[in-house]
Amino acid sequence: MKSHLSLRLPVVVAALGLAASAASLTGCLGLPQAQTDPTRTYVLSLGTAPAMANASTRVVRLRPVELPSYLRTRSLVVRRGDNEIQLRDFARWGEPLELGIARVLREDLLARGGARTVQSGLLPAPAGEEPNFELTVRVLACEGLADGRVAFRAAWELSPVDATAGAAVSRGDFQAAELKWSADNEATLAAAVSRGVDGLAAEIAAALAR
Repeated sequence: MKSHLSLRLPVVVAALGLAASAASLTGCLGLPQAQTDPTRTYVLSLGTAPAMANASTRVVRLRPVELPSYLRTRSLVVRRGDNEIQLRDFARWGEPLELGIARVLREDLLARGGARTVQSGLLPAPAGEEPNFELTVRVLACEGLADGRVAFRAAWELSPVDATAGAAVSRGDFQAAELKWSADNEATLAAAVSRGVDGLAAEIAAALAR
């Protein structure tokens, strides 16, 4: 009678042969190796203007920043023509763009002495910190252009919360000038948009000072 070992030996040899054949076939097919994720993530940075001694007593409520729907994406946007945009799928914002713009705008307004406090429009005002003004910002453009320029444009409105206080409503249509970026380096686009938001903050701070 043959031993169990002698009976199993052909099966083991056959299995090893199949495994070797599969490995050889995989090598011949040239299946791709795992690749490193090329996605880069960017955030907006605060302005570089020196912080001013803040003597302002104004409290501003910043309403949620409004964006056109095509900018409500995590991908950085490049405009290639009047009716064509490109989404940079491997270059992404690290936070929703409207939240990033609101964050930088708030801090830049404070740094420029435009307000003592800038509140989020989504939260109730703390006791004793009722806002004097309400700020609405509508972003109209925030993208790189194919020719190396950057389009950043925003309409804003600053309205007194108490209409009987005598303060006038201020409005503006801010368009950043001379913003540039390098088409092969999306970090330069994020930096240019950051400068655009800082310029917007400077214009609004000047309106608050009047």
